[in-house]
Amino acid sequence: MQIYLKSKGQKMKVNSNNSFLAAFSDRRNIILAIKMSLVVGTLLNCINQAECFINQDFDQLNVPKLLFTYSVPFFVSIYSSTIAKLKG
Repeated sequence: MQIYLKSKGQKMKVNSNNSFLAAFSDRRNIILAIKMSLVVGTLLNCINQAECFINQDFDQLNVPKLLFTYSVPFFVSIYSSTIAKLKG
């Protein structure tokens, strides 16, 4: 199976069954993505919901926003690591 990925106007051909999935689920990529999401997500949550943390008013804390703020850096990191690994 051939997979074509576009990156910066160039096509990259990947010749392997499930190579994207294998690179995506690599343990090192997942650990790096978790670490990155913890650092970046915490920083962004402190910026976006600072009033809740400063006033210790956790009833006003927006939980879906909090979870989304951690998930975006996770998926960006794991996707970037996967593409870098596939490029070689």
